[in-house]
Amino acid sequence: MMHKKFLAAATAAIVAAAPLAVATAPTHAATSTATPERPEVIAERTPPVAQVPISFRVRNVNRSDVPCASNGRTYTVRGHVVGPARKLQRSRLGNTTLYLHGLSFGEFFYRFQKLNGFDYAADQARRGQVSVVIDRLGYGRSDKLNGSQICVGSRADMAHQMVTKLRSGQYRSAAGRPPRFDKVVLAGHSYGGQIAQVAAYSFGDIAGLVVLGYSDRVQSRLLASNARFAARVCARGGREVGGKPGYAPFGPPDGAGAALFRSAATRVKRAVLREVNIDPCGDTASFPTATEVDLQRLGSVRVPVLVVGGGSDKLFPRPAAADQAELFTGSRSVHHRTLRGTAHAFTFRAQARHVGAGGGPLAEPARPALSHC
Repeated sequence: MMHKKFLAAATAAIVAAAPLAVATAPTHAATSTATPERPEVIAERTPPVAQVPISFRVRNVNRSDVPCASNGRTYTVRGHVVGPARKLQRSRLGNTTLYLHGLSFGEFFYRFQKLNGFDYAADQARRGQVSVVIDRLGYGRSDKLNGSQICVGSRADMAHQMVTKLRSGQYRSAAGRPPRFDKVVLAGHSYGGQIAQVAAYSFGDIAGLVVLGYSDRVQSRLLASNARFAARVCARGGREVGGKPGYAPFGPPDGAGAALFRSAATRVKRAVLREVNIDPCGDTASFPTATEVDLQRLGSVRVPVLVVGGGSDKLFPRPAAADQAELFTGSRSVHHRTLRGTAHAFTFRAQARHVGAGGGPLAEPARPALSHC
């Protein structure tokens, strides 16, 4: 259960910046004026929400604290900035959160539009927040590359590059001149959480850090088994994605449902599993090295930190969130939260509700809307 004292502490901790919560609350029927290349405006009884296609030019280089190999080439990462339509008309905005998805997912983890009620970023926007959601390089609409030529260190570097571009306005927007942001919070789910951590201690340019469904020390046998499965596929050369080699599923595809969900409706599971991706081999290969460096460097993170875990997560089981929070010894503001009954795929939990605008983790059902972090 969430209490007001915890909410107030979380609000101060994460600089009252951008959202973090699971937006799976039911929404009203929406009408769309979108094309794939133009801003989308969702008209509802609440203030209109804009979902604007954006893109970043990034270099696949590794200047992080985690040693691993990347090819140094330049690519385009695509996604959306999602927020209140009026707010996104401004040239300069205060805060946003850049969200990084984990293995097997894509931008759709935070912006799922196949079913009503699971567009997390839009739900945040209805409460006044601005989110940046992307397909990481090699996923979805973003460029593809040889999956063996990327790693967690270059992922963190590219996250750093995007944070810098969000603050300077040096990225492309389908709505014209893109807004600049004064502060950027970096949030990541699962492997995206590890990437966010590496970026936090390697570059130190974010306003806050959110780690969802990830732990460096509390990892299940299922996680290890899935990693071994991916390694075997990669050792045989991997599979192709977009004509590029070096990709592998993170675990047997027929086991994905059980690994990601607990009580989601069958129609939700089917819809999500049709969207899942296979992952670059360089990501899964560099995961163990990054874990070792994390344990040495997380204490150097100075910004406010929020760690959220799922009480029924089969990959990072309890007490993953509490244990991970203990590693951030250098931050004066560290909060953790374990969501009862929630499995690894946070944003597809039918009962989860948004945690409002202002600062704080996720609310339990039947609780008042609280704040993001």
